[in-house]
Amino acid sequence: MLACLAVGALFAVLLPGRTGTGCYLWRASIQPVGGRSAALLLPVVIALLILADRLCAERFELRRPVRGWGTAAVAVVTMVAWTGFVQQGRPSCSFSPAVIGTLVCGTIATAVAGYWATQLFRRPMTPEPTLGNDSPNPSAEPLNQSELRALFVRMLDQTAKWTPVRGRIMPFMTGILAVLILLSTVLPWRELRDPVAVGLADAGLIRVQLWEIPSARIWALIICALAVATLATSGLVRRLAAVGCGTATVAGLAAHLLWLPPILPNGVGYRPGVGAWTALVLAVLLIATALIGGRLLVLLGCGGAVAGLLVPAATGTTYGPETTVGVPHRMLDLHGGQLVDRLGMRVAIGTSDPLDSFASTLDGSPGHWLLGRTGSESSTVFAYDDGVALPEVTLNHGPTAPALWGVTDNRLVLLAGGAGGKPWAVLSVPLDLPQADISLSHKDPDGKYYVTPGVEVLASGVGPALSHRNADRSIVVWGGSTTWQIPANQLRPGMRLQDFTFNPGAGAPGNAVSSGPDGTTVWRTSETGLAMARRGGATQQLTGVAPAGCLLSRDAASSSMTVDAFAVDVRGNVWLGGGAPTSVITPDGVLRKLPGGADGVSSIEARPDGSVLLGTSPGGGGQILQIPDAASAASTYPPAPDPQPRCDRRTPVRGTTNFRATVLPPVETVGSSGVGTQLGLDATGKLVRIRLPLAAHVWAPDGQGGVWWTLADPKRAVHLLRGRTTVHPDLNLYGPDGVRRVVVNGELRPLSDAPGTWFVGPDGKLWGYDALRLLRVDAGRVTVLAGPAQGVPQAADQVTVIGQALYFQLGNDLVRLEVAR
Repeated sequence: MLACLAVGALFAVLLPGRTGTGCYLWRASIQPVGGRSAALLLPVVIALLILADRLCAERFELRRPVRGWGTAAVAVVTMVAWTGFVQQGRPSCSFSPAVIGTLVCGTIATAVAGYWATQLFRRPMTPEPTLGNDSPNPSAEPLNQSELRALFVRMLDQTAKWTPVRGRIMPFMTGILAVLILLSTVLPWRELRDPVAVGLADAGLIRVQLWEIPSARIWALIICALAVATLATSGLVRRLAAVGCGTATVAGLAAHLLWLPPILPNGVGYRPGVGAWTALVLAVLLIATALIGGRLLVLLGCGGAVAGLLVPAATGTTYGPETTVGVPHRMLDLHGGQLVDRLGMRVAIGTSDPLDSFASTLDGSPGHWLLGRTGSESSTVFAYDDGVALPEVTLNHGPTAPALWGVTDNRLVLLAGGAGGKPWAVLSVPLDLPQADISLSHKDPDGKYYVTPGVEVLASGVGPALSHRNADRSIVVWGGSTTWQIPANQLRPGMRLQDFTFNPGAGAPGNAVSSGPDGTTVWRTSETGLAMARRGGATQQLTGVAPAGCLLSRDAASSSMTVDAFAVDVRGNVWLGGGAPTSVITPDGVLRKLPGGADGVSSIEARPDGSVLLGTSPGGGGQILQIPDAASAASTYPPAPDPQPRCDRRTPVRGTTNFRATVLPPVETVGSSGVGTQLGLDATGKLVRIRLPLAAHVWAPDGQGGVWWTLADPKRAVHLLRGRTTVHPDLNLYGPDGVRRVVVNGELRPLSDAPGTWFVGPDGKLWGYDALRLLRVDAGRVTVLAGPAQGVPQAADQVTVIGQALYFQLGNDLVRLEVAR
């Protein structure tokens, strides 16, 4: 019992802590663990107590103090470990399986050892019977044949208890070898070959022991169980357990450590560590030791049966999760923003968006690459294949990590820089280059940004710059006021960005755009608005037009959604994610919620193979989810319910007035820096954006090209018209002729609480815009002037009246609406 508890305490010590807590008992960590020394000492003390008792087996007077003092030592060590665990103030470590297992084994061992020691005090001392002679004078009488026969029988009984030396050594040897195999798991079982060659001095764990290799943990549990069985059993069962323990060790080594990925051209790769080779030698010795003796053929047959059961499972194909239609499945093991490959390498994701760190080949050939952060201003690109990450190229990029687009022609293609107003560049980096500087922080004598020789600059600009990949094998880059869509096969030296300018509709320039191979295109028109155009069809607004509080319904335009990410897959399905539950709009126009749930999605990528990747950040760490059959399964998802009556936007709104919409070119911004801008006319009558002064509290147009704003103290209103300012007392509503207050009561009282914007229209009456239609108050009644069918833009960020025209701000676009003559 004590031997099993010693093995259990050792197993608890070897258990790895939860990722990120640093709660390792078997080795030192960055933050020391209280009670660690006592925990390491506990299995040793229990083993020493058993050994001391066996050494004192022939001396009864020593066994009592040995067991008594041994029990006290086990109790003291357990108490010291418990005190250290409690006082360290780290709940994540205090209640870890390693800590709980150590305390449980120590407590039970103290109770068992105490019971064991008290048995000596209760047991009476009865001397063993000796072979005596009852005859008072043995030499005077001849030996009786019956007595002589009894004497020989008693001697045979005594000699039968003597076992040969080999019989006593073999159980001891098998137990020692089983314990040594367990101890070998503390040594490194897997090492990274030549990590310094690519600057990986701090790239996670270079040497990993058995318990930290995810794919080998099941083997570790099997080996531990068979080793405990070898120590706790006897006879034929012990030999079978010993053969099984050795066979499992050999099979696990062959499955996960000897068959390592090939070494890269730069000499980097994995190799078995000293712990693996030590365990292999011990396993062979354990099998040989267990097979020595009788019943050799039986043991060989049992060993072969165990090997036949274990080796095929070890040499089988890599496990892959079963896919269920519509349910996202974890593709990468990203816990806390880290990838842990099946051989134990830990790689921190290098970008805030996990999809910017994971890429495939741009031409569709097999292969995946991962951008892992290996320093404060450096990252390494890993070749990720068969669940194993192998380092390729180290990138020195400065504070901002690049976005990895993919690999083509044995070269990495990525977007470097672009944060804020800093420069950005599309770069092509050779995979056989050990290190590359892509920080864009220096210029060469020709005025170009310096990059490591061999790195090609395909395009460049000034930030901001963002990007994503499309299902039609194109890359979209946007920022500022321009959007470019570049086919993957056009990413080559000498390309001109102006040849790839993309503008599918109002609001698209400078915003995100996603397109599919069937011609479906979706783009962001404003902060909350999305528009879609299918091949040969009219543009329709998808989001940003429903009143606040509208639940998710089968019509996207009738649902109040916050969309942070969107993508079009190969069959024209539009995937939406963000603050609302992840959903998809199928080609029939129905909005369907993703079964299984995947909330909080910050990025979406539709891939050419029909799958969809979702980038999420649960608990603050990046994670990538995959829907393998997304394009074909989307139509099978159940549709959302019908929209509420007040939210229904499925019927186009028709009004009494037709308008003509015109998209205007970018307008100039004038004035000193201030708190915001407002459309207006300058002294020459030109349309400009007027910067408001820092003292401006609130502002609004006057309807004739001028701007009103208020000053907080003293409370005044300032009117700017054609370059001249005048000061007035502050009121509420701003019109062409001054400032006046409008009182809304009676039947029109709900207007003051209705969603939307209310302003003075071109005719001086009260107009409204609810992101879908234009309204006007006429003699106490609200009439609809126009809707989408008459050209009214949807989900505009701002509406400005200048003269007889209305100007709608949609993202980076400015649309002028005039009455059609």
